[in-house]
This record gives sequence, structure tokens and C-alpha cells, in this order.
Amino acid sequence: MIRKVEEKVINFIKEHELVKEGDNLLIALSGGPDSVFALSFFIKYSGKYKCLLHAVHFNHHLRGKESDRDRDFAVSLCDKLKVPLAVVDLDVKEYAKKNKLSVEEAARNLRYEKLFELSKKLNAKIVTAHNKNDNTETVLLNLIAGTGISGISGIPVKRNNIIRPFLVLTKDEILSYLASRNIGFRIDSTNLKNDYRRNYIRNKIIPLFKKINPSLDEAVFRTSKTIENYSGFLEKEIEQIAETFLAVKQNKLSVKTSAFKNVDAALLNDAIRKAVKSIWKVELDFSDLKSISKLTQTGKSIELRNRLCAIKQRGCVTIYKPEETGDVKVYLSPGSSVKIFELTIGITPVDKTKVRYRKTGKVEYISGDNLSENFIVRKWKPGDKFIPLGMKTPKKISDFLTDSKVAPVDRKNQLVLTNGNYIVWVVGLRIDERFKISTNTRKIFKLWMK
Repeated sequence: MIRKVEEKVINFIKEHELVKEGDNLLIALSGGPDSVFALSFFIKYSGKYKCLLHAVHFNHHLRGKESDRDRDFAVSLCDKLKVPLAVVDLDVKEYAKKNKLSVEEAARNLRYEKLFELSKKLNAKIVTAHNKNDNTETVLLNLIAGTGISGISGIPVKRNNIIRPFLVLTKDEILSYLASRNIGFRIDSTNLKNDYRRNYIRNKIIPLFKKINPSLDEAVFRTSKTIENYSGFLEKEIEQIAETFLAVKQNKLSVKTSAFKNVDAALLNDAIRKAVKSIWKVELDFSDLKSISKLTQTGKSIELRNRLCAIKQRGCVTIYKPEETGDVKVYLSPGSSVKIFELTIGITPVDKTKVRYRKTGKVEYISGDNLSENFIVRKWKPGDKFIPLGMKTPKKISDFLTDSKVAPVDRKNQLVLTNGNYIVWVVGLRIDERFKISTNTRKIFKLWMK
């Protein structure tokens, strides 16, 4: 039995080219049966693969002393096997609260974030010990959530520098193997509870399916891998859609309105879902995507999961994460610059011969003859007015932003440069008529942003 299980893994590794001779491997070691099996397997076959092993244990601090005992077990096991181990403490509850995530989702995000950091440092492939049962749970969870083709293609055998050599095995095979070799492991007591969606699927739903098909895990694995093969073809279509209809700028995702009329909804949803996950590491579900497609009234906005929002604008729908910026008030003097949000704003004294007008809005020139050297950069406020260059009468900033077609999502963070009681520059858009350069100007300031 032991040899049969090992040969299944060896053949699976070879078939999918998961491990090359001399690879550095970083094994995520929880102390549970799957990860202990993973470490034991690669210890036994380290000569075959000539790989250098490292392990990492994450203490989520969610189960009190039980979490600490898991850590102690991992430390003891790695000491015994002479495998370098990194122990990483995670503040899952704080991260979940800050990012408005479930504890389950927050723990997963933090683990992968730290795994990538450590693998980069070690120049190692990440080995996770997912098995066929995990794949079944993932497919069912994604099917229920409506995550589309990518979701029901299951857990990928490899992605980037993550490899999953044990997807070929069932949980029973792993447990029988460990029992045969008399290898101990830890049991996470929360896996026996139904507080989390995955546990409920595992403990309540899957046993009912297995009454219909005892080989459920094998059947789901075959189907999910078939779908994964098809998804490779669809991925090219999705990439083409993204190139044509989606754009990312300043941490915002814009989807052309025409896409909702001219593109297959399923493919467009996958393109949006993939882009959102890439930018914010958030997985949109079917209800989010349906709500986005129904945004037809310009100016109307909706809330999505994980503090994301979507707003209908002229010609597009923009998905973004609101910035919690609060008030902004920064002092600036000629010859200096300041960074606010993602912008660097500066004032430079220049000679009249150095004036070079551009149409980008990122560089302006003003007369400093009647200005002090005490400037302030702040966000505009209701009631603010200035006289836009080329006009004779004052205009409210709010009306000017509307006329300039500044997107509603960007208006609240629009910056202005002031001097005394005057708004000198609506940053990136227009200077005040009263401070334009004339033939009599003696002192010139270059206003710039990048």
C-alpha cells in the first residue's frame, strides 16, 4: 500500500513536471495529516529529486493553546527531520476586521502573502498538500458561489511557483499511508465544527453525495481537470476581451459600456473577475457581477464585497476601492514638492525664457508677483470658487469639475493649490485667470505634478 501511494505521487509529479532536480521546495506545514505526509514524502525521496527542503508553519492564534501545540509539534518534527522551519505569527482577526473579510478568507490571504514572501527569499517552489477531497470541496464551494468556469475547474495542479503534487491522492489514502508508517500528526478541532462554509460542505453535504457516488472525489477531480483543459482555450478569449474592453488606471478598473452589449456575459464576467482578483485579491461572485451589469444610470453606484464599489460613468463602469483619506492640508513653498495620494506636486521658480506650455495639464506657469511664498495643497470644499483661465467671472469648483467631466469617483479627492484666500490651481486641470503670466510679469512659478 505504501509503495502504491508513493508511485501515484511520483507519476503525478512526472506527468505534470512539478519538480526538477535541484529545486528548492518550501512546504507549508500545518501539522495536519496532509502537510505531514507532504514533508515525509519529500524527505524520503529527497535523494531522487535532489531537492533542498524548507518548511513554514503559520500560527493563526485562533485556537488558543491548541494553536501553540500545533506550532510545537511542527518545530519538534522539523528538528527531528533536520528540516529548516520558519514559524510565522498571523493576526488573522485584526486583518479580517480591517479588510472586512471572513476569518477563513483572511487566514488564507495572509498565508499566501507570507508564503510568496518567503519563497521569493528562498528562491523556492511552494508545496501545498491539497488532496482530491480538498478539490471536491473547492469545486462545490465555487459552484455554490457562482464563480464561473475558473472556479469549477478546481484547484490547479500548478500556478506560478505553487505546486500541488498530492492532488492525485484521496484523504483516506493519505491517512492509511501515515498509519502504515506509524507517522503522527495533529488534528485541527475546528475542522470538526460546521461554523465555516468549507467545513459544512465537508461534514454535511459531501457525505450525502457519496451515498449516490462513493467515488465522488475521483469523479469531481476528472471533471474539474477536463474543465481546466477547456479553460485554457477560453483564457485566450478572456484575455482578448480584457485588452479590448477593460482598462486599469490609478488603481481603478474601467469596463467599457459597450462590453455589456457586445460580449458574451460569461466571458466578460470572467474577465472582470480575473482583473479584480489581480488588483485587489478579491473574488467577486455571481451576484456582484450581475449587479455590475445592471448599472445603466450614469452616476449610480453600488457596493460590492470587501469594500469595493462600482459606479456607472459616461461610457464605462468603474470598479474601485474608496480611499479613506480624511482631510488633506499640506504646506508648500517655491522650490519644494510634496507627495499626496499617488501624486507628487511641486512649485519651481523659473526664468521667463524657460516657460514651455504643454497641453497635459500636468505643468502650468503662473505669475508670482502678487503671491506670498506660502502655498497650501488641500482637497476642494463645497463653496470653493475660482476664475478659470479664459473666463471673467468666478465659478464654483463643483460646477467646474462637472463641466470638465471629472468622474464622480474622483471628484471628492480633487486637490487645489491655494495662496492666501485664492485658489491658484485646480491641480491637473486649470489655473486661475488672475494669476496668468503677462508681459509685465517679473516672478514666475512653474506648477507641476507627476
